[in-house]
Amino acid sequence: MAGIGTFIMLGIVIGSICVSMYLFLDTQTVTITGEPGNQITVGNVKFDITHVGNYESLEKTEEYKEFAETQAVKGLATSETAEGVYFQIQITAHNIGTETVRITGGQFYLYDVDEEKYDAVFIGYAGSDIIEELSVIDLLPGSSATVTTQFDIPYDDEMQYRVAILPDKFGLQDSKERGFICIKNCY
Repeated sequence: MAGIGTFIMLGIVIGSICVSMYLFLDTQTVTITGEPGNQITVGNVKFDITHVGNYESLEKTEEYKEFAETQAVKGLATSETAEGVYFQIQITAHNIGTETVRITGGQFYLYDVDEEKYDAVFIGYAGSDIIEELSVIDLLPGSSATVTTQFDIPYDDEMQYRVAILPDKFGLQDSKERGFICIKNCY
């Protein structure tokens, strides 16, 4: 009787270890490092990211000024004037997969050489008529989009800056990869 119970308990333990290993290995992410000036592929999306420039302020459109007033009470509004500078990047994304992919500003981060991490900031600025600011994009298979986003940082001319593309539950959620690409002062 004790022999059968031992085999059952051993089977349960081995089975739970197998299930745990399967789940653990299934959720592992791969880090991809792109070369400066080249495209980087994360999941089924090819990204081409370039540094546009640095701005002390970005003027909001009237639409976003009204929206920001309602969000200021909640503490969610962003300022037209940067605390440091707005380090702006342009992102061209091309969906090479067969399913629609969601891309949000919350998937992009800027890292300096000291590994300080900066979140993308949505301003709602009155930019070019051709290129809009990134908030949320549902990128259809085979289609491309070009957008901008910015980071409020204490800028240093000598500092190396890398952009990170980190999938999350709101976008690129099927990707097992995260990408890093140097875009400023790459050695």
